Parts: sequence; C-alpha cells; structure tokens
Amino acid sequence: MKNYLKIAKKCIVENKKLINKKLVIHNFGNVSIRLDKDHFVIKPSGAKLSKLKPKDMPVINIHSGKKIKGYLKPSTDTSTHLEIYKKFIDIKSITHNHSTYATVWAQSSKAIPLIGTTHADYRKNDVPIVDFLSLKDLNNDYEKNTGKLILKTLKKEKLDAYTCPGVIVAGHGPFTWGIKENSSVINAEILEFIAKTTLLSSLLKIKKKLPKYISQKHYQRKHGKKAYYGQN
Repeated sequence: MKNYLKIAKKCIVENKKLINKKLVIHNFGNVSIRLDKDHFVIKPSGAKLSKLKPKDMPVINIHSGKKIKGYLKPSTDTSTHLEIYKKFIDIKSITHNHSTYATVWAQSSKAIPLIGTTHADYRKNDVPIVDFLSLKDLNNDYEKNTGKLILKTLKKEKLDAYTCPGVIVAGHGPFTWGIKENSSVINAEILEFIAKTTLLSSLLKIKKKLPKYISQKHYQRKHGKKAYYGQN
C-alpha cells in the first residue's frame, strides 16, 4: 500500500472531473480507484472536494468491507463499488454519478438502445437497465445488494464488465467502470453523451434501425481482435 497517497490524490482529481465535466451537481456522485487486488480508495461521504487531502481518503478492504486507512468516512455507495471490485479483478476504477440524460433513462427504467455508431464505438449492446431492488434486499443491505443486482443483471444479459463498461440503475442513475484509473470517469462522460443523443434521436421518431452489421463493425474496428483504430 505504498502508493496510497499517490492514488488517493488521483482519486480526488477524478472526483473533481465529475464536476468539471458537469456530470454531477453539488457533492453528488463518487469515484473510487483500486489500490491493489485487496483494496480501493473512495471519495468520503458528503465531503467538499476543494478541502480534501490525500490522507482524508478512505481505503477499503475488498474482502472485509472495512475501512483500514483514511481520516474520513467512505461514500455511502462503498458497498456497491466493493461488489464490483470483488468480482472483476482487472477493474481499476468505478464511478457513480447523476448526469442529466443518463439519469432520465434510469428514472424511466429503460435500457438505452444501440441506435447509432457513436454508441457502437464504445459498446456492443444496449446500455442495460438494472431493475429495482426488492424491499427485503433494500432493508437487508441496500448498497451491497445494489452491487449484487448489477452483477446479476450483467450475468442475465450475458455481458461482462470488460465489454459493458457500465449500467444504469432504475430510478437511480449510472455506474460506470474501467480498466484504467481514469477510465470510469471517461466512460461516465461517454455514457452521458450516448444517453443524450439517443433521447434526442427518439424525439424525431426513428423510422429505420441501424443494421447490426454496421454497429458490430464499429465496435470491432475499435475493440475487436483485429482492431485498427488508433496508433497502436
């Protein structure tokens, strides 16, 4: 855990990006970053980002769920992040936010359909909707069971977190993740753009659906085994 202060500082920066990119208002939302296979650092609950110092940032043990370092209390969404980190070892960061258009889709309890190549450049499928928790699961452990339901939804839809970098939770908002320390915020920004353009497109009453072979081409040329997008 020798990189704790470095990663904690990075986590503050990533949380500030949510405000700068207008993906949250006030102190809404949270970003976490994995420290190692057993720990992650997360935004403190309700803390003002302008006053945060690296030593304030809580470190959570992924196995016990307990805070082992940091002066402040962790986000109330910590248990949701924990369930995702526990399941997917290569995920390095997770973001939860309440961006306008993604939240509109969440509040409508609708998946975001894949209707254009902008969406297909980043995802193979619709953005899945995670259904409402049962009252029993809410009362037992709301945040933990939200994480479990996210994982259950991915399994049900036959998706994995590495090709589906986020979901929207019904009535709530988006959770995104990624394999780099900064990628969950990037994926939150992309998701918001997709949510906005899809909603606006639907207002025009789409008459002809994007052929699947075109959407798959766009995904594969960027993420497939024979991808040729970029300089690498």
